[in-house]
Amino acid sequence: MKTSDRDVQGFIGKEIGNEQAARAMVRKTGCTADRYLPAVIPVPLTLTSAFIVKDRGVLLIDTGNPGDEGPILSAMRRSGIRPDDVSLILVTHGHPDHYGSAEALRDLTGAPVAVHEADAGAVRRGYDGLLFPAGIVSRLIGFATGRMTVLDSGGVEPDIVVEGTADLAAFGVRGKVVPTPGHTAGSVSVLVAGGTAVVGDLLSSLIPGGRPRLPFRTEDPAAARRSLRALLAFGPERIYAAHGGPWTGTEVWRRFGNGRREV
Repeated sequence: MKTSDRDVQGFIGKEIGNEQAARAMVRKTGCTADRYLPAVIPVPLTLTSAFIVKDRGVLLIDTGNPGDEGPILSAMRRSGIRPDDVSLILVTHGHPDHYGSAEALRDLTGAPVAVHEADAGAVRRGYDGLLFPAGIVSRLIGFATGRMTVLDSGGVEPDIVVEGTADLAAFGVRGKVVPTPGHTAGSVSVLVAGGTAVVGDLLSSLIPGGRPRLPFRTEDPAAARRSLRALLAFGPERIYAAHGGPWTGTEVWRRFGNGRREV
């Protein structure tokens, strides 16, 4: 099935003066559908992860810190993905350990960079935007993890600004972007066909394999809990996050469903 310019425009909340990029995405994703569910491929980086969704098109979710383009491209090669197979780069929120290599990967793949409108300004300015949390334990953890993040990463001008829920079909991926504010105002998650959710920093764990919790540095914990419950209403079977996981949807529901106030 061929995609059209209208399909691409249907995804875009605001297009940032790049009509050629939009038309290029139509060409890149105009391929025959297959019968398999999309593959979600985690890409472990330093204290964070990016994710590749391989379908008719290829979606890259987050890009790590500056300089992480090498490991991400290596992961693509291992999965049989060429750089020009990538149809969209989606930044889940405006922190530099998620958009740090976005500009480099845009240059290497030709794919547009998308971010939610509420975090677009932070991405443009290269601004971390996080405040230290209250409490000595949270401060120490925030300091330690912050040292692993390159804060002076430089800004990235997004090609696409997303305003709300957005279908990814125009980019050859069966899934959708859903706003999940809380960690930041413009945080988004991706629901992939087949029951997988990729949630950026909506959830995290203190240790590998640890239980899911809200990150210590979250702008609006109450909004994050609401976002989690809204996400769980879609019934995801497997949930990936940038720091920790994956978890089953049942495990996350036990901690955050039914109005519980886990942190």
